[in-house]
Parts: sequence; structure tokens; C-alpha cells
Amino acid sequence: MHIHMIALLCSAMIMAGCGQSDKPAESWESDVPGSSINLSSLEGSALARRKCASCHLLDRNNRRLGPSLKGIMGKKPSISGVPYEIWTEAAMDEWIRNPRAVKETTRMSLPGISDAEERRQIISFLKHL
Repeated sequence: MHIHMIALLCSAMIMAGCGQSDKPAESWESDVPGSSINLSSLEGSALARRKCASCHLLDRNNRRLGPSLKGIMGKKPSISGVPYEIWTEAAMDEWIRNPRAVKETTRMSLPGISDAEERRQIISFLKHL
């Protein structure tokens, strides 16, 4: 699966570099039926693996130190005291920016990600898990 995504990403980058694709790079879709690649999501994958995967699983629904992030978007938060009914893009952005501002007593040790583009990329990735 990952090899397939890497091959499609390389193809997208080659096509974009050659000017042979009229699709914008940030929303490039492959020509393989039923598959698409969002480059922002792939960039978010690297960020999420670097910044989140030490405490959260990304590829299965087991709990690590923190809850799994697989399929988290659109779900109810699994920890009490988080003031969201479900994880929306706006809620996730606020949480990732400053978890302690959302829930002062959170055990999440990440101080927050101030870079809005990094947060957008991570959220894009989470939407595809």
C-alpha cells in the first residue's frame, strides 16, 4: 500500500514538474480508479509520524499513551473534558494549536503546533486515516 502511494506521488511530482498535468499539486488525483493522492495529506503524514506517533497509533485502533488517531475525524473525543461533540477540522486545529488551552489538565505533552500550515497538513492527513 505504501509503495503504491509513493509511486503515485513520484508520478505526480514528475507530471507537475514537466507541466504535463493541469491538476494543482496540492489536490492531485491519480488516474488509478478509486485512488487519489493529496500531497498536503502526504506531507501531513510525515509531520504526524514525527510529532504524534510517539504517543498515538496512526494505523490501527489500539491505544498507545494517547488514543489512536486512525479514523478520529468525525468521532467523539475519547477523553473526558474536551469541549467538542466531535473532532471537526476546526476542533482539531484548536486542539493541535494548544491542547492545554482546550483542556488545562490534558496529559498530552505536546506544547502545541503554532504553524498553521503544519496543522493544516496534519489535519488533512488525519481526514484520510
